[in-house]
Amino acid sequence: MTEDVVEFFNRGTGRNLTPVFDQYLRRAAIPTLELKFDEASGKVSYRWRADEEGFNMPVRVGAKGSWQLIQPTAEWKSMKTRLKKGDFSVATELYYIDVNES
Repeated sequence: MTEDVVEFFNRGTGRNLTPVFDQYLRRAAIPTLELKFDEASGKVSYRWRADEEGFNMPVRVGAKGSWQLIQPTAEWKSMKTRLKKGDFSVATELYYIDVNES
């Protein structure tokens, strides 16, 4: 039955959400969004640390009220930001995730 639900969502969204479902339903640990700030260059790098290969859940980041949607994967990506580390937020109220900032 679980596979039928996952397939329903995969078809409905046009995305392969199987790794997201597998991470939350079949793994003990929740995924961690890792962030590395380089304030001198105005960049933040990000990636997922998750047990499920292919985990790639989008997440909202930036400033509350004007979020940006990013598409982290297991590989490091980066984005430009004017926000300093202390002002940069993750919309953790929308996701069941951990966040690790450095």
